[in-house]
Amino acid sequence: MNRRDLIARGYLPKELPPPFNTISLADFATCSKISFPRYPKKTAKIYSHNHIRYNSLRRNLGIPNPVFFLEISDLLDSNWSTINQITKRSNFSKSKPTYTPLPQRERSISPVLDFYLIPVERAKNRIAGRYILHTDISRFYQSIYTHSIPWAIHGKSLAKQQRNDMTLLGNNLDKILRNSQDGQTLGIPIGPDTSLVIAELILCTTDIELEKRLKSTCSYPFKGFRYSDDYEFVFQNISDAESALSQIQQVLSEFELTINSEKTKIIELPCSLDSIWVLELSDYKFSESRLTQMQDIIRYFDKAFQLINEFPGEPVLKYAVARISNINNLDIENWPLLESLLLQSITIEPSTLRDSLSIIQEKKVNKYNINLSLLEEVINFQIYRNAILGHSSEVAWAIWSAMVFDLSINKLATESISKMEDSIVAILALNARKQGQIKESLDTSTWEQFLNEDELYGEQWLLCYEANLQGHLSKGVDYVSKDPWFSLLKDNGITFYGSKTPLVIPPSSTSGPSGRF
Repeated sequence: MNRRDLIARGYLPKELPPPFNTISLADFATCSKISFPRYPKKTAKIYSHNHIRYNSLRRNLGIPNPVFFLEISDLLDSNWSTINQITKRSNFSKSKPTYTPLPQRERSISPVLDFYLIPVERAKNRIAGRYILHTDISRFYQSIYTHSIPWAIHGKSLAKQQRNDMTLLGNNLDKILRNSQDGQTLGIPIGPDTSLVIAELILCTTDIELEKRLKSTCSYPFKGFRYSDDYEFVFQNISDAESALSQIQQVLSEFELTINSEKTKIIELPCSLDSIWVLELSDYKFSESRLTQMQDIIRYFDKAFQLINEFPGEPVLKYAVARISNINNLDIENWPLLESLLLQSITIEPSTLRDSLSIIQEKKVNKYNINLSLLEEVINFQIYRNAILGHSSEVAWAIWSAMVFDLSINKLATESISKMEDSIVAILALNARKQGQIKESLDTSTWEQFLNEDELYGEQWLLCYEANLQGHLSKGVDYVSKDPWFSLLKDNGITFYGSKTPLVIPPSSTSGPSGRF
């Protein structure tokens, strides 16, 4: 494991727009000459960024205060061999944390198995079975009990006997995590690679106990695997499947976790290795002949729209848009049709915004004629509609897209932005104003309330620090310079927002085959 990589590529969630990065922090924190002062606060709050997954599903991405993230990263780095010893004992996990150097993967820590290979894993496990048990953990990251971390690493009995022994790795992780989230013991942040490591420490330990129980209770041999918090086991008879479900519930409950009853089912084989809608869309071919290609594009989106109704709640349109980027030799006369369908997709399903605009930008680079006035209208509508709902990720990507395409953000959209209490949105908006995309008056009074020394350890710490560093908002008093920890970052020019980041919209990293359970 490489601590610099963990900070540079494993701190901020991958779902944020490109200018947000921690490269300068990683270089600074791993410099041998740096000695950080004692922390001025005992606890801090996590910044939460409301993110869309697909359809109506949302999750709060968490960005811990750097004061505590650096300590967590140091602890995991120095104990990486111990962590590997624990996780490698699981025979079920296909998501064991693995260090992945560039350019192999985008993140510093990744699951050992690529997500798109899950159907292959299913095929291996279904060779000699008749019944499949599917289940997953309800609100997994949000329900992790931090005290269960030492239970997993050291055993529940020892951990409870030595709960104050700070020589134990588990106790240290438990304490730092609690301090990083204002003392909360329930939940860990979604987004940082450190959370993947901690989650797998817990679940790999439960895998070991689960395997023992299943071997002693199942009447016939079984096969199975776990990917993150999703389980699939294959059994010879339905009674073994039902018994296994009971064992999973019991083992998880010992770590204060519960299964998701809505996603739990026992199915008789044969059944599809992947979602039917994935198979239908992935198999679609596009002609290179202009007229036939036009008909293919229409039929493809018609099929996608039909599948949305057949499979409500599934990321059908998100997948369909991501795959359309693979059309070879798109005829230039068919571009207006595809462009209109991409913009329509954004309106129907906002989770397609990033991939749709990534395609549009790629076509712009390749000299296709982009309808900028229509694009500007769609972007402004997305900002207005999602801002009033508090949907931060859609607003953030829309603002960044306006900067990429040099579009104006209108008065109505600007007013809706100014009412949002979200650091990512605020920082992007302040930079959009500086670069000229926001020409209307931007009311910053909502954000100015966070410009004080205490907020450096509050939920809006990112805005509090970055606005001061970049000089976007002034409160007269340089509150950052009064803090011994953040002043060190400021004096060395450490930023979480690269103002000179190339103006690009990268496709989402989930645009491959779904591999969904």
